[in-house]
Amino acid sequence: MTYKYINEPTVELRMEQPYVGIPIQVTLKEWAKTTVLLPEIYDWLNAKGIEPTGEPFYRYWCIGNDDTEYSLEVGVPIERMAAGNDRVIASFIPGGSYATAVHHGHPDQLEHSLKELEEWTAKEELEIDKRWEEDEVFWNGRFEFYLTDPELEPDLFKWKIEIAFLLLRDDAA
Repeated sequence: MTYKYINEPTVELRMEQPYVGIPIQVTLKEWAKTTVLLPEIYDWLNAKGIEPTGEPFYRYWCIGNDDTEYSLEVGVPIERMAAGNDRVIASFIPGGSYATAVHHGHPDQLEHSLKELEEWTAKEELEIDKRWEEDEVFWNGRFEFYLTDPELEPDLFKWKIEIAFLLLRDDAA
């Protein structure tokens, strides 16, 4: 199978990774509220003398749309756990097996890549780690890692974004 928006997906084992982030709930119409959080997180890290150890990411807990809210965190990996405050939280990216792929192109096309990765996991008979509470789906590990620095590459069509879905423990690589 060829993929239009992503490279060939893989499964990889990852270690638990501490991070700091800011939780937010927004609809797609309010998405600009998420993009201003990264500079705030980097300013917070600089003030604490903490170096980032990886690419910034979005961690999705619940998926929304134009009218219903996404529940997510905008985060940055760090070397060791730090104490947050009333705005910045400290947490961990869970360790485990992840279905991963890299989206090449404009972030507005990311929806297609996410769908392709979900279809691939189903084809490979892998189960994504998520749970249902009434009609709402909660993801235990759904991430978008922004591999392209927008200051170095302002052309959104040249961006690379890694998407990663935590798999249930039974699907360990």
